Amino acid sequence: MKKLIAFLLSLALMTGAFLACASAESQVQTSTDLQPVKENSGSTTTEEAIDANWVLPETIEMTSTVTEVFDQAMEGLVGVHYEPLGYLGEKDGTYCILCRATVVYPGAKPFYALVYVNENGLQNIWDIWMDKHANP
Repeated sequence: MKKLIAFLLSLALMTGAFLACASAESQVQTSTDLQPVKENSGSTTTEEAIDANWVLPETIEMTSTVTEVFDQAMEGLVGVHYEPLGYLGEKDGTYCILCRATVVYPGAKPFYALVYVNENGLQNIWDIWMDKHANP
């Protein structure tokens, strides 16, 4: 279980760094603020996640604030049940939460997802499909 959480935390950090890079690339630069683009080696470290302004918690335990924001954001969402397993980090008021997701259907196999929520509601869901879940 610890290896799974470590893997999923690494995946969340890579996703956070990817989102930060994607948002930075989408901004238009003027000729006065052009700077060389740093090549990405394809791997993300904790330092890069911190550079992307993600605040990483000491533990993955859900706090009361994160739980309240998650519950409000997921209110009214139907079709898939998301069970929060851990709070992975926060950036600009958006929380990243690792969830076990199960489609509301008899016999559905659970999978994992990174759910991004903030005070405005649900922002994004990244499904994490693993081989053991993808193959019947």
